[in-house]
Amino acid sequence: MKENRKPRRRRLLLLLPGILLLGWLMLFVSSRIRAKRDLTFLRDEGYEQLVSAGDYSVNVIRCGNENGQHRIIAMAGFGIPDCCITMRRMTAHLEQENQVIFVDRAGYGMSDDTDTEMTVEQIVGAYRTALQNAGIPAPYVLMPHSIGGVYATYWESRYPDEVEAVAIIDGTELEAIPPEHQPTKPEGEVRLFYALDRAGLGGAGNLPLKAFLPPKAYLSENEQRAEYAMTLMTYDSKALLSESALECRNVNTAWEAAVTNEIPKIYITTAYLTEDALRADGASEETVTEIMRETSAYLHNVLNPYLERLGNCELISLPGDHLIYETEPDACGEIIRAFIARLN
Repeated sequence: MKENRKPRRRRLLLLLPGILLLGWLMLFVSSRIRAKRDLTFLRDEGYEQLVSAGDYSVNVIRCGNENGQHRIIAMAGFGIPDCCITMRRMTAHLEQENQVIFVDRAGYGMSDDTDTEMTVEQIVGAYRTALQNAGIPAPYVLMPHSIGGVYATYWESRYPDEVEAVAIIDGTELEAIPPEHQPTKPEGEVRLFYALDRAGLGGAGNLPLKAFLPPKAYLSENEQRAEYAMTLMTYDSKALLSESALECRNVNTAWEAAVTNEIPKIYITTAYLTEDALRADGASEETVTEIMRETSAYLHNVLNPYLERLGNCELISLPGDHLIYETEPDACGEIIRAFIARLN
């Protein structure tokens, strides 16, 4: 009996490459079909509004009052191509009296991918060119989230005449990052989805995508489908890989270029800045003490020096998740609405 098992094992080993090849072929075909369907779906839903940003085109989606008092430019955080969907509950507070424009970066959602390096200079230049080509004149109210704060700081420092005000939503704080503290590789999930796409299995990324991006109860079925489709299209882009790899370089460049000025600004932080806020959320006294000690160091060493460098910037605390515009859309939207109202 033992001798008969050996030929069976050999046959299995001989069949294994064919089985693997067939499996890859099935995933490859299904990925291509899925990608084509997603692209058609997004176009039919009106999510493709491409405008030339120079060597490539980016998506520029306009919402709200076209004849409003201010033109608010929403600038996404890293790898977030769905702000035109997930941020709308917050921008509902702004759209009656203002126009809100969602401008994607290269590789995000429906925007073109590119081999061009995603330096802060390139990214801000593309923003400015796309808005000009879309016929949306300055000055703008910049509304960046997360890494978008880096690009907004560079923009308002280099081109202050184009910026009326800045509302930073839990932005990436600028500081000089020593070379030894700078990562040399893009973020892991970016490399994972990119590798799947290069292997012809981009659609297979739908499973790991749902693992770290669970469905959102407030989205309709079509909106949820659009979010997943946009995210898959983004995480296999060369531009996103470049942006991730150049993050520290861009932070340093924006820090060196930052100019203190009187452009009105607010910075909404999701950090707990008071003991009362922590206790109200049920934190123990031990936790309160530990967090307040860490917060004090964060304010002294990182956040306050950044805000002082900006100039004329009010710090506002709205404790919660980094995606605060999703988790607290009414509170976040009202803060920005009141800030913009004061500009008048």
